[in-house]
Amino acid sequence: MISFKSILLNATLAVTVAIPLATTGLFTSAGSAQAAALNGGFNYSGAGFPLPTVTVSNTSLKFSSNLTLAGLGLQTGSFTAFDAAHVSDVTTNPLTAGGSLFLDLGVYATSSTLTDLANTFSLTSFATPIFTPQNGGINARVNYLGFFDDGSGNKTNAKGYIDFVTQDLNAEANYNNNGTFQATFMGLAVTTVPEPAALLGLGAVGAVMAMSRRRKSFAQ
Repeated sequence: MISFKSILLNATLAVTVAIPLATTGLFTSAGSAQAAALNGGFNYSGAGFPLPTVTVSNTSLKFSSNLTLAGLGLQTGSFTAFDAAHVSDVTTNPLTAGGSLFLDLGVYATSSTLTDLANTFSLTSFATPIFTPQNGGINARVNYLGFFDDGSGNKTNAKGYIDFVTQDLNAEANYNNNGTFQATFMGLAVTTVPEPAALLGLGAVGAVMAMSRRRKSFAQ
């Protein structure tokens, strides 16, 4: 029995040492393929520019003026580096794997131009809005999946929600009947979606911890 325990402990220790080495590779691989974690949000404020209205349907988000520029307000997290953005129409849902450009982010150079158009945010799908009464109107919150491209080949998969505000009290009924409603784009929130390799790495860490507990119980 003592001999068996010794063999088992040695094997467990060998596996415990090997898994962190493999895990390191997994995290390195995930990190090299994915940009830094993306999180935070902003309000899409006028800042001297008229806020574009948007026509919302279950297949598209169409703005009154495509590629409209507007200032950002109340930025948090990853969006504190940006002061302005162009917003772009999104059509066909679900979208293609390549996504559809939604925002082109940048920093003000003057009151009407951007100095950096390299940072873009694209959507790959969006869900049915969640309609909530708000200040005499209705807030339509649309959950989405998408990604951020920093312009140097690094893409960060993301999920979150977009807030639209409408004064159309029949907006939900119109939408549910495959119709449309008019709204104003008010803001966006986002969090990073982990890569599959990173999730696998987390699973390996859990396995290491479980083996460590088992090894301690055998030692006792």
